[in-house]
Amino acid sequence: MTTSSISDRPARVLFLGTPSNSVALDRWAELQERLGLAGIETTTAFEGEVDYAILTEDILDGYCTAAEALTLQKLRARGITCASTCAGPEQILAALTETSADVASVVPISAARGRSFGRAVSNAV
Repeated sequence: MTTSSISDRPARVLFLGTPSNSVALDRWAELQERLGLAGIETTTAFEGEVDYAILTEDILDGYCTAAEALTLQKLRARGITCASTCAGPEQILAALTETSADVASVVPISAARGRSFGRAVSNAV
């Protein structure tokens, strides 16, 4: 098995499930937006490499479809950290930094907000 070099790809976070209420949906959308601003790729399909996964509370509690249960099993078998939307963006970045030597460096979310995103990216490179 070959691994990617540090510059081959950005960190990738899987979002699995369907938030069950408006609060969870808002948190879901906020996490996707903030991770995107930090240069982290987000996906809802478990294809290719994934470095971290954010799951709905229902899936973590075992209330899920067979396909979601299979995906969760694959994530755990690969040792991919799975968390709920309660995980803050800073926690996700810290986990990606510690466990993902194969991915491109990420920009701290605090530095990637608003109009400073371009500067943060150029400073990080």
